[in-house]
Amino acid sequence: MQRNLFLYLTTFLCGASIMGVEIASSRFLAPYFGSSMIIWTVIIGVILVAMSLGNFIGGRLADRSDPEQRLYQLILWAAIWIALIPVVGKYLIAVIAGAAIFLFPGNPILAGSLLVCALLFAVPCLILGATSPCMIKAATQNLDNNGRIAGEIYGLSTLGSICGTFLPTFLTIPLLGTDMTFYLFAGILCALAVVNALRGSTGKKKALTVLVLIFALAVSPFSVPFLFWETPLLETESVYNYLVVKEKDGVRTLSTHVLIGTQSMYSPKAGLTGLYYDLALLAYFMVSPAEADKRLPVLILGFATGTFARLSRQFFPESLIDGVEIDPEIVRLGREYFDLNDDDAQVFVEDGRVFLTRTDKRYRVVFLDAFQDVSYPFHMATREFFVELASKLEDGGVLAININMRSQLQPDLCSYLTGTLAGVFPTVMLCEHPNYYNRIIFASKNPQLQEMFAARVKALPEDHPLYDLAGKALPGLQAAAKSQYVLTDDLAPVEITGFRVLNQQLAGAFREILIRVILRLKDSLA
Repeated sequence: MQRNLFLYLTTFLCGASIMGVEIASSRFLAPYFGSSMIIWTVIIGVILVAMSLGNFIGGRLADRSDPEQRLYQLILWAAIWIALIPVVGKYLIAVIAGAAIFLFPGNPILAGSLLVCALLFAVPCLILGATSPCMIKAATQNLDNNGRIAGEIYGLSTLGSICGTFLPTFLTIPLLGTDMTFYLFAGILCALAVVNALRGSTGKKKALTVLVLIFALAVSPFSVPFLFWETPLLETESVYNYLVVKEKDGVRTLSTHVLIGTQSMYSPKAGLTGLYYDLALLAYFMVSPAEADKRLPVLILGFATGTFARLSRQFFPESLIDGVEIDPEIVRLGREYFDLNDDDAQVFVEDGRVFLTRTDKRYRVVFLDAFQDVSYPFHMATREFFVELASKLEDGGVLAININMRSQLQPDLCSYLTGTLAGVFPTVMLCEHPNYYNRIIFASKNPQLQEMFAARVKALPEDHPLYDLAGKALPGLQAAAKSQYVLTDDLAPVEITGFRVLNQQLAGAFREILIRVILRLKDSLA
């Protein structure tokens, strides 16, 4: 009975470890490949293939020799592999991503993520998949109860998988980090091998040695950062994101990706940022100004650390701003590193769409800048979402949307968004500026939007701080091209559409990494 209880505990913890590795692997890949549905599909698919192969192999191994001894040997090997992921994994990703650019130039993200999953995460899941047949064989005493025992083992394995799903997401990753999550599950598996060795007569030294080494890695100051080729100001993780804060020439930036994208920036010097936030300020010239002694209500969806809020308060001090940010850690970093304070905005920590459904407020300006790492969240791009948002705009109010995914392939994300917006708002304008890569979509129920903007810009005095920006933007503000493409809650291929552009952007960024890594290695060897 005690023998089977320990086998059942082993079953539960192996199930938990498989899912723990799967969840942690998504966070391990996110800083390099993003965390879109496509990447999740790759992770789940590769791990399921590995587990199924493990089941086949484990069945044959269980019939060849002592299944219980074989079981804990497999568990020890899985523990070793999982413990090595934080040590070598980030270097391996850089090498594989670089190779994928040259071998698969048409789709380096998909190819690179597949190769990384196959080489890094599939192996321990294959090994753990091989343990199930060994457990059943070891626990089965006779043919009378083999069905019940098999059911108990699969049931306990599933219960363990449930725990392994929730534990990393809500506890270990936000509190300890991704690397420590791998060490934790490696340590659990190794501890099982140690206990089994202590119960028997062989393998004690090997299992204990591995456990000590895993513990040493976990508690040592040695750690390979995700951004290992640079020295950022801060690198951390939250429930939602990988987060990196950099500082260069006194300017701080926040990113959720090691290669591309800037979610926020802060400079102690007042003035424009040189980024897309400046273009979004043009929305203030598309609405009637606030009346005397009254505030202009503004909503920012995708608040981040408050870059647009600070600009708004600087150039339009009459702004009364509500900001919505889903990640509380980003808001905390805003207060600690980006000079975010209560005067900038009232910040609500929740999903932007959820906020819209519950608020009764109406706004004159809404800025939508919601990105999930480097992908656009589909539920904030659909017709149903924009209908809800339109109901929260004042008459004559304007919506500004940041979009950075440019592509020669059609339909692109811009075509989908403008087509969707056209079914909700009578006026949809697209602003391109020669000094900015990003574009801003402006949408309003006001059919005279362009005329109002032109009149207010032409009335600006030459010494106005936004005079040059607005004057150069005026020729680039045009009615968006008609588009037949519409996004709905039921059909929104946002990730597939954006994936094509990300392949191009990340390919260039990965090339830059390879050059920098090679130069760094050259310097270290010199």
